[in-house]
Amino acid sequence: MDKLAKYIKARIDIDDNVLSTIVSSFESRTIAKGKFAIKKNQLVTDYYFILSGGLRMYIVHNDIELTRYFAFEGEMIADISKIKARGRSNTYIEAIENTELLTIKHEKMELLYETYPIWQKFGRLLWEESFASVLNGVHNFQTLSAKERYLDIMKRSDIVKRVPLKDLSSFLGITPSSLSRIRKEIK
Repeated sequence: MDKLAKYIKARIDIDDNVLSTIVSSFESRTIAKGKFAIKKNQLVTDYYFILSGGLRMYIVHNDIELTRYFAFEGEMIADISKIKARGRSNTYIEAIENTELLTIKHEKMELLYETYPIWQKFGRLLWEESFASVLNGVHNFQTLSAKERYLDIMKRSDIVKRVPLKDLSSFLGITPSSLSRIRKEIK
C-alpha cells in the first residue's frame, strides 16, 4: 500500500488521514502470468494499480490480437471506455508477468470523489496524464516509422525486455518478422 500512497502523494497534496482512508479502500489481488484481470464481455467494475508485474490490454479483431496498451508497476489501468457506463468490456487485460494489484470498485471510487474534493483533483490529473499518453502514442503512430517508434519505446522504458515479441510487434502495428528485422538493424 506504500507504493500506492507514494503514487497519490506524487500528484496531490493530501492529508494523511484522507490518504489512509483512500488507500484502505483498495483491495489486494494477485494474477498469475497468462491469467486475466478482465476478459471480453465481462462487466467492467474495477480500476487497477499495479504493485509489481505487468498487464497487457488488447482486443481480438478478425482472430488477431491487437495490443492497445501495456502497464507496469506504479501505473493505474482500467477499461475506462466501459467502466463509467458499467458496460461490458470489449478488451482483455492479461497479466504478462506474475502481477500484484490493488483494485478499487468504480462505486467506491465515485464515493471517494464525492467525499473528498482532493480525490477529484487526483482523478482529473490521472486521466489528463493518461490522455496525454494516448495522444503521444497516436502522434508517434502517425508520424514515426516503425523503427523510430521502437527506438522511442526503448528510450522510455524497459518494455522491450519484458514483453513477448508478438505482443510488442502488435503494439507497434507491425509484424513480428518486421520487428525482428528492426532489432537486427539497430544492434
